[in-house]
Order: sequence, then C-alpha cells, then structure tokens
Amino acid sequence: MKKDLRAGYTELGHPCLERGNGLTTGVLRQRSEMHPLTQATPFHRNAPAHAKRFLLWLAGTALLATLYSISSQNVTSAQFVCAGILLAILIQSYISWSRTRDTRVPVWALVCAAHFIFYGVSIFEAIRTSPSAFDHGSDLSDSILTMAMVVGIVGLLSMGAGRMAAMRLAGRKTFRLPFLETGSTTPARLQVLLLIGIIANLFGLPFYGSVLWNISVIAFGTLPLAAFLWLVLARRFRTPSELDYVLGIAFLATRVLSGARFNASLGTVVVPLLLMGVADVSLKRKLPWPMITVVACVILFLQPGKGTIRHEMSRGQVGGGMTDAVVRWVDLSVSGWADVFAGRAPLDEQLSATSSRSSLLMMTGVILEQTPDSVPYQFGAYYPLLIKNLIPRVLWPGKPSANLANQFFQVEYGLTDKQHLSSVSIACGFEAEGYMNFGWAGIVPVGLLVGLVLGIYELAFFSAGSSMTAIAVGLAMLPGFLTIESQLVQYLGGILQLAFAAAIVFHQGKGKRSSYNNLGVMQPDRSPRASHVL
Repeated sequence: MKKDLRAGYTELGHPCLERGNGLTTGVLRQRSEMHPLTQATPFHRNAPAHAKRFLLWLAGTALLATLYSISSQNVTSAQFVCAGILLAILIQSYISWSRTRDTRVPVWALVCAAHFIFYGVSIFEAIRTSPSAFDHGSDLSDSILTMAMVVGIVGLLSMGAGRMAAMRLAGRKTFRLPFLETGSTTPARLQVLLLIGIIANLFGLPFYGSVLWNISVIAFGTLPLAAFLWLVLARRFRTPSELDYVLGIAFLATRVLSGARFNASLGTVVVPLLLMGVADVSLKRKLPWPMITVVACVILFLQPGKGTIRHEMSRGQVGGGMTDAVVRWVDLSVSGWADVFAGRAPLDEQLSATSSRSSLLMMTGVILEQTPDSVPYQFGAYYPLLIKNLIPRVLWPGKPSANLANQFFQVEYGLTDKQHLSSVSIACGFEAEGYMNFGWAGIVPVGLLVGLVLGIYELAFFSAGSSMTAIAVGLAMLPGFLTIESQLVQYLGGILQLAFAAAIVFHQGKGKRSSYNNLGVMQPDRSPRASHVL
C-alpha cells in the first residue's frame, strides 16, 4: 500500500481515511508518532502537467507583450530583457513550489512577484521624472533606469541564494514553535484579541506619537489580524461558533472602515483580503484567483483618489462619521474613472498614481546617479540600528529612530527638505540601500541576509510540521516581507519585533499543549455553514 506523504500527519493536512478501514484512533496516534512534528514532511505532489506549465510561460509572454504595446515610453531592449528575467524568475519560483510543496505558502514566489512589480512592471509606466530636487525635474536616463533594474535582479538572486542556504542548513527539520494548538473550540485569548482589534479599528490605535506606539501597532493591529486569520483557517476543519462568526465579520468590516477613516490607508483595506486568499493557498494549495482579482480591482479603483481624500481629510473637509470617509473615497474614485471612460481624462494619468506607488526604479535611479559622485558611500553607518531597534522604546526612550536611514536618504538625495521630515517618509528599498552603502558589492550581502531570514521564516511558520496558529502568525507577518521598498532596519526590525510578541501572546506550555495525537483526525467540515467566508 502506498503511503501518502502529501502533508504528513500534521495539523492542517491529515490523510483522508476510508470508512471501515479498521484503523482506530490508537493506530493513528502510533502512525503520527512515526512522523514527528519536528520534521518538515515535503508535500509530494505530481508535477504540474506540461500543458499548464506551458500556459504559464505563454501567459507571461503575453503579459510582457501587452505591457510593451500599451506603454507610452520608449522601453529599450535591455530594459525589456530585464523585465523578462524578473518575470521568468517569478514563474519558475511558482512552478518549483508547485512541484515540491515543501512549504504551505509560496512565500518565495510572492517575494519574486513584488520584485517583478517594483522593478519590472514599473519600467513601462508613464512617469520617469527624477524625484530629486537636484535634477530640476529632468527625466532619469535609460542607462540609469536599466541599471536600477539590474539592482533588483541582483538583489533578488542574492535573496534566493540566502534562502536556499537556510533551507539546506535546516535539512528536513523545522521549528515546532510552542504556539496554541487547534481544539474543538476557539481559545478565549483569540476572541479577546479580535475584540481588541475591533475596538482599535473603530476608535484608532492608542499611544500615537508616544514611546508605546510600536507596541500599540503590534498589540492592537497585527496580533488581532493573526487571530482573525486563525479563524479563517479553522473554518475549514470545524464549524465556527456564532461568536466566532460575529467577531470575524465585525473585525473584517471595521478593518476596512478604519483603512478609509484613518488617513485613507489602502494597505489596511486590502491586506486582510489578500491574506484570506493566501490562507486558502495553505489549505487548497492553488492560487486564489478570485481573491487576487478582487484585490487588484480594489487597488486600481481606489488608489487614484487616495491623494485627494487625504488632502481633504487633512483640511477637515471630510465628515467624522464612521462611513463618511469611505463614501467620499468611493465617490472620488467613481468620478475619476467616469472621466477616463468619458474621454475627459487620459488613462495614463489615472494609472500613474497606482504605478508610482509600486515602483522602486526612480528611487534606485537617484541613488545610482548621485553615488558616490555627489553622496559618498555610507559604509553601513545606519545598519547598527537593526540591533538597537530590538530594544523596546519603553525601555529606552531615547533610542535612535529607525527612520534615520530614510531621513538621510530623503535629505542628501534631494527628496525632502529637513523641515518636512516629520510629515514625510520615503524609502528606497534595502537593495538600493546596499548600493548606497557599499556600491554593487553591498547589494549581495544584504540580499543574502534577507534571504536567510526569509528561509528561516518559511521553515518556522509554513513547513509541513507547522501548527495552524504558526501559519496564522506567519500570514500576519507576510506583508512585512513583501514590503521590499523598506530599508533594512525597518524591513527586518519590525518583523523581529512581531515574532517576539507573537511568541509571548500565542505561547502554550508543554503541559497544556494538545495536538492531533490527542484530538484524533480532524477532517475539513463540509457543512454549508463552514463554507461561508468570515
């Protein structure tokens, strides 16, 4: 009899058993002990059909051709090739994940997708004007933009090498984090976290501008999001209680409202939706195209009006009601797109707001253009902040700000005046920052370090032996890994702080831990009630 090792005997993937096969719970326990949860059992799946792989490459080719044909810019052959390399790395990373399924979520493919968007797709956009005041509104040259794309490619390949090193060093072992295990009911602490998150969504995060601000963001924002994702995952394996439904729906609804009400944050609106789709990937092991489509449409629809709504909110022109900001934002977006379809506004102008927010080419190009001729190499002057950033500000009120590297970049490269630093924060990405510190030689070690951390993160939170709570926490941390426009201290510092906080809040002592060895095999609940989206 063949042994099915697709998901091992872990919390989210037990083998389906036929009724009447004679296997008792005791035998199941014995089998599960033969496959320790401290080992990552690869998800052995049949390789994707050649036709499907061919369609992926064909779709990638069509995408590049479409971007090239609709672009108003004169994209050079070298730039087109660089965009093709980034897309090829993305497609191959997804195909590799589909073949082996060593991890539940294609984190590496998502990171590659972020690089393709920020360094590849952005070359086809309409805006190429240098953001530096020192360039007096001139466009960046094609050679500089091509080198900026190469920075993204070198950084991505270095990250891949660091990630592979982490995977090889770990072998088939993984970290079994002492997080809460799944039971027949939702742990009370998760329900409390959801309630805290709902209150914070309605009234805003407390302690803004104080030494407790970072702790507030994690405690009132990210950890409740992890609790919500725990419910999203759990609904596949048991019928949620009525309280779970109420808390889950209330959290999602108030989260969307808070994204509009507090500074029109589009990320706050779309991140929960995106992570719900990624959570389905960990269960169904296929891309959630409907959710991806919804998220893409929401971004394209709302992004052009974000600047206007923020300006109106800063001047007090938007009402303070719970839904006033949402209604106004939607009204601005409808009006803007109506002008496009009526021919009163060009499509390029409408999309420029979205494309400019998802591009690192301009910032990287400014660094390449001015370093080291105008701005000398920094030789890692701000990297020690990464260690200092681990100390909570409540214990060190005078701790240097993690924004110092951003502020140096903004001032020295002519992006922001010193008097406006308190209200504007602009980052260039950790790969361009590596060039800013050591030239081309600085990109590789930074990429290796980030890739090493990324590999450990995948093994700890998404391997076959990871608990459902670990997966939920890992999903809540995922946006931090996809925010490649952050500089190194912010990119890694925030992730490490969140990991420490989650280890405390979701910890379960050995004496209280339960697993499927105690609960028996839990099959996905197929009742109509369990199929609803929280």
